[in-house]
Amino acid sequence: MNVIADELVKRFEEISAMEFYREVFPEGELDGVDEMTPGQYTGIAVEITNEKRNGKQVVRRYTVTDDLDMIDQLQYSENFCILAPISYAGKSRVSRNARFMYAFVVELDNLIVNKKGEQIGLKSLISQWSNRVHWIPRPTYLVASGTGVHLYYLFEKPIPLFPNVVKSMEKYKRELTKMVWNRHVTVSHTDETIQQESIFQAFRMVGTITKLGDRVQAFRTGDRVTVNYMNSFVTKLEYRHDCGMEEVYRSRLTRAEAKEKYPEWYEKRLVRGEPKGHWICKRDLYDWWKRRIREEARVGHRYYCLMMLSIYAVKCDIDRDELEADCLELMAEFEKLTDREDNHFTEKDVLDALQSFEDRGLITYPVNSIANRSGLSISKNKRNYRKQAVHLRIARATLSIMNDEQGKAVQGRPTQEQTVREWQELHPGGRRADCIRETGLSKPTVYKWWQTVGQETDSVEKRQGAEWYENNKRDC
Repeated sequence: MNVIADELVKRFEEISAMEFYREVFPEGELDGVDEMTPGQYTGIAVEITNEKRNGKQVVRRYTVTDDLDMIDQLQYSENFCILAPISYAGKSRVSRNARFMYAFVVELDNLIVNKKGEQIGLKSLISQWSNRVHWIPRPTYLVASGTGVHLYYLFEKPIPLFPNVVKSMEKYKRELTKMVWNRHVTVSHTDETIQQESIFQAFRMVGTITKLGDRVQAFRTGDRVTVNYMNSFVTKLEYRHDCGMEEVYRSRLTRAEAKEKYPEWYEKRLVRGEPKGHWICKRDLYDWWKRRIREEARVGHRYYCLMMLSIYAVKCDIDRDELEADCLELMAEFEKLTDREDNHFTEKDVLDALQSFEDRGLITYPVNSIANRSGLSISKNKRNYRKQAVHLRIARATLSIMNDEQGKAVQGRPTQEQTVREWQELHPGGRRADCIRETGLSKPTVYKWWQTVGQETDSVEKRQGAEWYENNKRDC
């Protein structure tokens, strides 16, 4: 038993791996073996073995069905095993296949320990959800992962992972993670050292082996939670999960309804299985990131630096062999940064990060999230990685063409007034509502610059009078 588990067992009830995952995936939630039931999906477990094939470490993926038989087998494995509390369509653990999230998980490392070896950080964490404090939401389970803990918040109802829901939950998790990683609990409480993770992150399975060689243990600490309960701990409204449970379930469409409402999307994404479209970037972007993480990566962010390198490899059409070779080379550099015996950077960390290469749904991963998780600031580049001289030549050429087209000098994009006026000229008798819809301007903007026939005449006369004055003011 590790020291964290030794402390937790004094306070909470320990439960077995099978009991734990039965509560994460309640009976009837996952599909049965070889059943392919519409509307039901399965979990996906990953085992990173010590075997090698063609010089590469063997990684196995397993389908977790409603009987949880695979959980029962893997809990005795001597290999590194991970599982996300998420159900998937198909056998690929990619974000576009994610269907329901059954638990919200925050990983917490580098807990404060005093000179006597006492778990000060762990005790503080527990006190922060007590009835007296209510500083952070009370988790349903605490999982002793070996060197840290995982806070599991099991939802009363699983949350369907629509794109808008994913975006909102990602934002919420960033804020909650900051709250949990506070100075009373962990030594890594600064913005640079906090480990931000995706909602799709998989975690060491309960019952399987830890980095220290013992077993991951789970302890019951509270009840299931609702989205409203979780939101109540986030004071900044912009970080709250803005899709309440009722709203989420009202917006759910069946496949038949989605096919009827979005036929082109249905054919492309569901029938043909095509990923979201994206631009192929120059490999300069990939090489730039590789240089940065080699020089600037820090403990606590090493895994995410390689994860983001995998994402940039997809963006830049870098093949997996080159990416894998680069990651294994960087592994040695990252290992030199290790400052604790329980936090070495190993081949398993590399292999876990490389899984992002297979997840085409991460192609559109936002820059802000990359910066948060890697701990490296990124300035948005508005020149698309072109040299400044080239960018300026393109801009000047574009402006020159616009000048020729209109027969006069054009200084940047048209004003809002010009946009409304031009729309009215092209649509005599057109309505304001149509102008708002077709131009994308706001209602107040269109109403501000909208002119009736009488107003237009008056305006023309005023402009003509102004022009006459400018031309003749010297003679006045």
